[in-house]
Amino acid sequence: MAPRVWLEAVVFYTPAGGADFLHHMIDHRTNVVTEGPARKLARGLLCLLLLASPLAWGDVALYQAAVPLKSTAEADRAAAFGEALKIAAVRASGRRDAGDAAAIAAAAADPTRYVQQYSTTTDRMLKVGFDGRAMEQLLQQAGLPLWPSERPTTTVLLFVPAIAGGARAVTAAERPPERLEVERAAQVRGVPVTWPAEAVDAGAARTRAISAGVAGAVLVGTARAGGYDWTFGHASQSARGQGGPASGLDLAADTLAARYAPGSTRGLSTVSVRIGGLEGVRPYAALTTYFDGLSLVRSVSLRELSGSTALFELGVRGDLELLRRIFALDGRLTPAPRTEPATATQEAPDFVWQP
Repeated sequence: MAPRVWLEAVVFYTPAGGADFLHHMIDHRTNVVTEGPARKLARGLLCLLLLASPLAWGDVALYQAAVPLKSTAEADRAAAFGEALKIAAVRASGRRDAGDAAAIAAAAADPTRYVQQYSTTTDRMLKVGFDGRAMEQLLQQAGLPLWPSERPTTTVLLFVPAIAGGARAVTAAERPPERLEVERAAQVRGVPVTWPAEAVDAGAARTRAISAGVAGAVLVGTARAGGYDWTFGHASQSARGQGGPASGLDLAADTLAARYAPGSTRGLSTVSVRIGGLEGVRPYAALTTYFDGLSLVRSVSLRELSGSTALFELGVRGDLELLRRIFALDGRLTPAPRTEPATATQEAPDFVWQP
C-alpha cells in the first residue's frame, strides 16, 4: 500500500496580488506516514507551495481597451473611458451585447472608480486598463458570465480578391484592408488571431476548418458579392455565417464564448480533481504553478497525497466541465486512461500531469 499523507494547504488571494498562505496538517497518521520518502516529499512540497506565485484576480490584458479620443476635453475623455469599459466587458464576458446590460451602462456613465491605468497615444487613442477584481464583480452584478483568458489562437484564412485574385489566403506578410478590419474586431472581442506563414488554397482551408481540434481554431473567409462566406472550426465542430470581416470574427468569438464562458462562470464553485503522474517534488511544483496561472482558479487546496497522485480542491469561476475544456487547450493535464475500478486504498486519478 502506498504511504498516504493528508494535507491542507489553502491560498487566500488579495486584490493587490499578495497572498497569505495558511497550511497545517489535518491528519498526519503516524502509523501510516513514517520518516521515509513520503514524509520528506510532503515537507518539500509544502515548502515549494509556500514559494508559489499568487493567483491574479484577472488577466490584465483581458480588462484593457483602446478607443479613439475625440479631444482632450474632459467630456470627451469621460466618454472614451465609458466606451472602453463597455469594450472590456465584451472582451471579458464573451457577449457582444454586454455593453447594453444595465449595470455595465451605469458603470460606463461613471467609470473612474474602475480605471487602474491609462495613457494616450500620438494618434489620439486612449488606452485604458481596468481593475480586474472590480470588473469581475461588475460582470457578476450584470448577470454576465466570465470568459477565462485562456483562449485558443484562431488562424484566419482570408481569401480576398486583392491577393492572388482570391486564389489563396492572406499570409502573415500581407496587410490588405480586410485583414486590418479582422484584427480590429479581434481586439474588441479578445480573440487571439494569427495568419498563415505560407500560401493556403481554398481546399486546404476548408479541410483545416473542419478538422480543427481543441488546441487551435480556424476561421475561413471567402469573398462573395456583398461580403464573405465564413466557416469557423474548433474542437471538431464548425459554425457558418455571412457578412463583412467583423462578422467573421464575431462568429469565431460567439462560438468560442459559448464553449468557454458558460453560465457556471457567473459564480464560484469548489471542484475536486485527483491528479496523477506526480513523480517527485518538481512535478508537484510545476502543477501548482500551472494552477496559479489559470485565470478561472481562485484558490488551491491540497487535500490528500497518495504515492504519485494528489487530490486538490480548486475554487473556480465555473465548473468541472469548463476545467476539462481549459485543460485540453494545452494538454498539460490529460484525462486519465480508464483503469480497473478504484479500490479503498488507491483511487484512480481524473487527470494525468504531463510535465
